Amino acid sequence: MLTVSVLWTLLILLATVAVTPVLDRLLGRAACWVLAGLYLVAAGALLPASAAVLTGAEGSSSTEFSVPWAPQWGVDFALRADGIGIVFAMIALVIGAVVLAYSARYLERGRQLSFSLVMALFTLSMVGLVLADDLVLLFICWELTSIASFLLIARSKAAGEAASMRTLLITFLGGLALLTAVSLMTVRLGTTSLQEVLAAEIWTEDPAFATLVGVLVAIAACTKSAQFPFHVWLPDAMAAATPVSAYLHAAAVVKAGIFLLLRFSPAFHDVVAWNVLLIVAGLITAYVGGFFALQQRDLKKLMAYSTVSQLGLIVTVIGVGTEAAILAAVLHTIAHALFKSGLFMMVGVIDHAVHTRELRRMPSLARAMPGSFVVTLLGCMSMAGLPPMLGFASKEALLTGALDHDGAGWLVAIGIAGASVLTFAYCAKIVLGAFVDGRDEAALARIDGTAPRDGVDATGAIVHGADAHRPERLLLWPAALPILAGLPLALVVGVLDTPVARAIDAALGSEHHPHLALWHGVTPELGLTAVIIVLGVLFALGRRRLLPPLEARPFPVDGARVLTALDRLAERLARLLVRPLASDDPMRHLGAILVVFALVVLGALATLAGGLAPMAEGVNRPVDVVILVLVAVAVLVLCTRRDRLGATVSLSAIGILATLQILALGAPDVALTQLLVESLTIIIIMLVLQRLPLRFSAPQQPRRRGALVVAALVGLAAGAGMFLFMGRRGRSEVAERYIADAEEITGGHNIVNVILVEFRALDTLGELSVLGMAGVAIVAVISSLRHRYIDPSETSDPQVDQHPALRGPGTSAHRAISSAWGNSAALQLMVRVTAPLLAIISAVLFMRGHNAPGGGFIAALVGAAIVALLYLSTSSDRQIGPPRAPLFLIGGGVAVALGAGFLGYAEGGFLEPLHGHLLGMHVSTSMIFDAGVYLAVLGLVMIAVNLLGVGPSTGSTPPGEGTRERTDEAVEGELPGPLETTRGEPAPSRRRVGVGTSHLDSGTSPKEVGRR
Repeated sequence: MLTVSVLWTLLILLATVAVTPVLDRLLGRAACWVLAGLYLVAAGALLPASAAVLTGAEGSSSTEFSVPWAPQWGVDFALRADGIGIVFAMIALVIGAVVLAYSARYLERGRQLSFSLVMALFTLSMVGLVLADDLVLLFICWELTSIASFLLIARSKAAGEAASMRTLLITFLGGLALLTAVSLMTVRLGTTSLQEVLAAEIWTEDPAFATLVGVLVAIAACTKSAQFPFHVWLPDAMAAATPVSAYLHAAAVVKAGIFLLLRFSPAFHDVVAWNVLLIVAGLITAYVGGFFALQQRDLKKLMAYSTVSQLGLIVTVIGVGTEAAILAAVLHTIAHALFKSGLFMMVGVIDHAVHTRELRRMPSLARAMPGSFVVTLLGCMSMAGLPPMLGFASKEALLTGALDHDGAGWLVAIGIAGASVLTFAYCAKIVLGAFVDGRDEAALARIDGTAPRDGVDATGAIVHGADAHRPERLLLWPAALPILAGLPLALVVGVLDTPVARAIDAALGSEHHPHLALWHGVTPELGLTAVIIVLGVLFALGRRRLLPPLEARPFPVDGARVLTALDRLAERLARLLVRPLASDDPMRHLGAILVVFALVVLGALATLAGGLAPMAEGVNRPVDVVILVLVAVAVLVLCTRRDRLGATVSLSAIGILATLQILALGAPDVALTQLLVESLTIIIIMLVLQRLPLRFSAPQQPRRRGALVVAALVGLAAGAGMFLFMGRRGRSEVAERYIADAEEITGGHNIVNVILVEFRALDTLGELSVLGMAGVAIVAVISSLRHRYIDPSETSDPQVDQHPALRGPGTSAHRAISSAWGNSAALQLMVRVTAPLLAIISAVLFMRGHNAPGGGFIAALVGAAIVALLYLSTSSDRQIGPPRAPLFLIGGGVAVALGAGFLGYAEGGFLEPLHGHLLGMHVSTSMIFDAGVYLAVLGLVMIAVNLLGVGPSTGSTPPGEGTRERTDEAVEGELPGPLETTRGEPAPSRRRVGVGTSHLDSGTSPKEVGRR
């Protein structure tokens, strides 16, 4: 039961994500109350596991749940609740519940789906991260927290657009570092189990490997916990709503970096690079954050930089790595989550009351908002480390942990003490600036020329709350709760002994028994605290002289500006790199690629030619020479023909010769596919030729010579490569396994087909999806084309005169086309006989594909031949089948293939085939998969024939025809076509456009010319 407790927590959070849209629709912002309750239910579900961990029940310090997830790669969906996981999971759930309760009054009335849904998704990811016991699961949850954080910032519209992108960039850089570390650990240790990785001996046996992985993990953690120089994203993220800042940027997402450091401390706490990197980065961050916090006039930005500073202190003691230091890190993490989430929410309370967060514009709020004043004062006391708040106990622990460093203890402690003076100073700025000093009327008058506001006396104090109103209780109390909790917890801080001890055990891999207390007597830490308080008080007393110069001289280098400058620099470099290829001429792109390919291959061949294995016997046969000569002749004819029809016939000859070569090699499946594809391709090409001039335009001489050189190089390289490498080795191990085991595993004799629909079915499914998208793209592209009729008398372009579809009736070309369409009667008679035969052949090929040449793809090509014949036999252009049928065939084919894949779960996995016998015949679910292939291929060919097999649209009809101006606007399901009128015939006002028709199917086609 205890092990399932961990799973129940995640299941409840998953259910929360699922029901959030419904709750938001029904309750609006009040749905946050329900979500807060669900968070507490999830925390309650974790209590049995927590109790087992804290009490050491069942002889273990953790509870675990694990099921195979990707067993072929050794990846499990593994969860583990230990001391570290329990502490961070409870922070995420309890603080999350409080923030959601606060959001129910802070957010505007109405639906807030983009907030509540992403918040629920973030909490699920965060809890999954801290409870993960598998490296893959940990990494996935880590990235999900980054994505959720990005979405919550981006929902602030224009204010959050740039900030969210910078946040995503920095956190994803950390994700790449973590991915590299996870990959190295998995490959080197051969496991993804987090417990096994942390307990491995390699961390002490291979210092170089430990240093490399430790630095990568530290970089990943520093990006998420906003450590210098990655700290810039956190102040940027203040564009998000205040509840987002209170939860993600005070208690959750920034704590993900702290969690990662604590989680990997058992492996790296003795690695020197790890210690030095964290101590240095942490201290620099603490000072940078504190200094920038003092410069801020916006309360929310001040809170953001103060968070950066406090996180730097936690990272510093984690770098020390001793028991006392880890204790300080865990205790200050708890204290920081409480006081900082509450202070962020209090910023929202103040903003609601006075409608500004700028300290210079705030009146003195102490008398108007006494409750808010007391709560904010207590929160800042805790952050400044003043007794009797929990922050005092944690700040003392930070100093103790620093002094515990072997060698540089006093240096680290003095560094923390100096950063703590800055903490005291910005805490004083928050309390005194917002609640005591009042509005700086003189400064505002200098800035924007405003006069003193009504309701403010000469000292800037509020006159009976003229500028502020007391916040409603449902807004104030959730904000106050985390801060007020710090007072009793400090007085009975010993209740945290066990949770903190279990977290230390998990972080250091051994058992510890710390003792927490608010008072430890007269100690060096107490002396440092006294110095901090004295210096902080002096700063507070002199704030009116010290703060204005700091605020007036912002630091010249801003992180957001640096990122923007780097982005612009990268853009300029990219433009320089693409400038050589910045052309619409395909030869410039393709020529460069082909020349590089040829040079690399020829260079490799020159180097390796002497060491190649001899060619196997029987590879070269006389028939190969004959086919080679014929193909070479066909290629030469193709390259020298100036008319498109002759080039198409030459291209068809090459395809037929390739089919003969494949048959000679003994591959009937591939040969049949090649023959059918070649036949349909030529038909499609001929349809396209209706819109093209009869002859190619004459290329420029330099261009032609360049093309010949490139062609010669590539042909030489490809030919030499094929000659030197083909036939010089036996079958691969995979090929031998297919030959030996395919029939026994699948029950099919046709190895080619069973490879496609069983062994590599996922590959085939991907190709099928691409094929479907190609069909949709054909519809989108061709339906958007516009053609116009060109009168040869209006142009001197000789290409126009060569294009029969662009010439009016009465010409010789027109008469030739007219007589050609008389063959349609014979074709119609032939189709009546061949169509049923082709349908039977298609069905036979489909059914026998598992055991003999055939299968869904080949059968579909035969079925598609029926479509082509039906089109060719018509006397006028018309679509084959209902207008939307091709799209339904493609979509249905992909859906059928996916359905066959899901059936495989009955056997254990996606696309796993199920085999059996029906009426004495061996059948498999791969036949269903093949049926999906059949439908999709048939739909694609129907789209090509219906859209390409029409004449060009005419903006003006040929001479002698009635015309009407064509418009580009379309009614839903309809498109206005060129409205033709023939002698005495009224023109239809609109024509219905489906898959088989388009803008192209209007106007006069060659068939219509012939019919007339």
